[in-house]
Amino acid sequence: MDHKFKWIDGVLVLGMIMMIAGLVIAKKEKNEDKIEIIKKPTTILKIGDSLVDSKVMIDIEGEVLKPGVYSMDSGLRVIDVLAVAGGLSLEADREWVEKNINKAEMVREGMKIYIVKKGEVIKEQLGGQVKSGGIVSLNNATKEELDTLPGIGPSIAERIMEYRAKNGGFRNIEEIKMVSGIGDKLYLKIMDKIGL
Repeated sequence: MDHKFKWIDGVLVLGMIMMIAGLVIAKKEKNEDKIEIIKKPTTILKIGDSLVDSKVMIDIEGEVLKPGVYSMDSGLRVIDVLAVAGGLSLEADREWVEKNINKAEMVREGMKIYIVKKGEVIKEQLGGQVKSGGIVSLNNATKEELDTLPGIGPSIAERIMEYRAKNGGFRNIEEIKMVSGIGDKLYLKIMDKIGL
């Protein structure tokens, strides 16, 4: 009888040792999972931090509720700048805004946005041609209007018009660098004077 109980006691002890070993292994695996979960968000936060540090200065004036110079994340769009500036005032010429402001345009360093008042006329005389808002439209300007841009002569103006006809217009202003004869240096001279 005692022999039988010793054998059962041995099996019980062995079973308890196996159960404790299983718990230790399970706990270790669970802790490793926790460590992995903690590591992943840290990496994501580091990537996010580097993106947040990329800022540009934008000047928005005219008929917005809070005109001024704003530091914005690069990669945002004009519509985001309008929102930060409190949106359009009651006096803003909404029809003009719809026709002349590309709200989907990406913001860039030193960008100036001016919102006109109802009845306000903003025209700039350039080489006999009149352009609204002081910006030459890459998708609509005549050869003469393009020729008024610094560093753009008649031949490059012709190439801009050929490129726009062949490619269905420009999707963003940086695309002008795809035109033969326009590199980074010339682009920097004209980037604040061109729009879509």
